[in-house]
Amino acid sequence: MMKVQPLLCATLLAAGGVAHAQVQAAPANPIQPPNAADAHAAAAAIEACNAKMMALLAALDQHDYPGAVKDFDDTMRAGLTSDKLQQVWESLPARFGTPGPRGTPHNSTSGGYTVITVPMQFQNGSLAAQIACGADGRIAGFHVMTLSPTQPAAGSSAAPAAASTAH
Repeated sequence: MMKVQPLLCATLLAAGGVAHAQVQAAPANPIQPPNAADAHAAAAAIEACNAKMMALLAALDQHDYPGAVKDFDDTMRAGLTSDKLQQVWESLPARFGTPGPRGTPHNSTSGGYTVITVPMQFQNGSLAAQIACGADGRIAGFHVMTLSPTQPAAGSSAAPAAASTAH
């Protein structure tokens, strides 16, 4: 399991739920393949959420903090102002060094949310930005987390450089 430390976290509060992955018991009925409409809707939700993540990161990179929060839902806007987002985002280089390349976005679903995670390499550490989009397509959660130096981001196929030398 990947060890993460939240740096910035706005609680995902849609209908009182928290959008963290949870293990559920297998259903009693055999799993039925999704119909084409459900698969299309899920793919569209992933694509839309991924576009919101890329727009959010682009706005943050451009220091456009009001633009970064434009797709936040009301709960997120109340819990994470553009000023607070600016303060935390701008503290990352001081803590982790020069930002490097970003990895490939990974998607999942949890509790009715579409979740997009983007690995972010910094000079002195590996981070990941994660958003959760609600059924309405708005951003219902955003946080940045540190990743363990011995494990890649969830779904990443890249092994950390130090892993092959540690015995």
